[in-house]
Amino acid sequence: MSDLPAPIISLVGFTSKEEIATYVEQVPQARFELAYTMSASFLQEVAPLIEGKVVSAHACCPSEPIFPNFASHDEAVLTESFEAVKRTLANTQAFGADIMVLHPGYVTDFSIPAKNGERQRLLADPSFEPYIGITEGAICRSDYIDSEVYQRHSAQATTQLVKVVALAAQYGVRLAVENLNPRVAYLFQTPQEMVTLTQASEQIYLCLDVGHLFIASAVYGFDYLEAVKEILATGRVVNCHLHTNATSKKDGRYSDDHHSIDRHGFPIDETICLLAEAGANLVLETIEEPLYNT
Repeated sequence: MSDLPAPIISLVGFTSKEEIATYVEQVPQARFELAYTMSASFLQEVAPLIEGKVVSAHACCPSEPIFPNFASHDEAVLTESFEAVKRTLANTQAFGADIMVLHPGYVTDFSIPAKNGERQRLLADPSFEPYIGITEGAICRSDYIDSEVYQRHSAQATTQLVKVVALAAQYGVRLAVENLNPRVAYLFQTPQEMVTLTQASEQIYLCLDVGHLFIASAVYGFDYLEAVKEILATGRVVNCHLHTNATSKKDGRYSDDHHSIDRHGFPIDETICLLAEAGANLVLETIEEPLYNT
């Protein structure tokens, strides 16, 4: 793997200017993805350290009170989502990056809180209960994606994401839609959904999150590496999030841990070989051991 390009790491696992400065000193060739956890003031503080090294931004960045929900049918929520994305696009452009990673939307008309605790309370809404297969983590049933409510919000998200593509183009930025966890309220969990999404517009690109896909493979029963190949075959994957988790169908555990890339027996070598051939950005999205993972 010595011929891989300079490492790219998400700033989601960094909490201070000092941590970033230390990493830049240790890995001077590193490049970065701006994280949805970064406030406007933190971005301003660390800008001199990462200037000219940012390749992508994960919406919303600067951080917002909400995650955009382009699957909503509520005009106020859609307006809020577009305004939030505009701020991320302006920031992406300002840092010289050309990819914005975006969660595609959620199976609800509600606004989605960015804070995890508030989001978990939303997932406890009784409307989601019939679709929960595993209570811990609100993991969905394997037939969830076939439900009428899921399909209705998926169609709305697809329609609105085409509009986001056009908006992003005004900033010289490509939209990279990320596959999400197999959790109630979360959209675009399976490889076929990602393939179908690319058919909505020739300018929709993908962010392949391998950790999320690994969890989904345990819930839906598809082969993980074959799913990676299926998504890559679209030719639209421009960004990849690399991290592992302790998911085990045998143990009934489905967790989005964002651990180091060689933990839990994850097939990281096979994964990176497939991704490297595709020429996509390989972004470490771990929340621990940044130097070790690099």
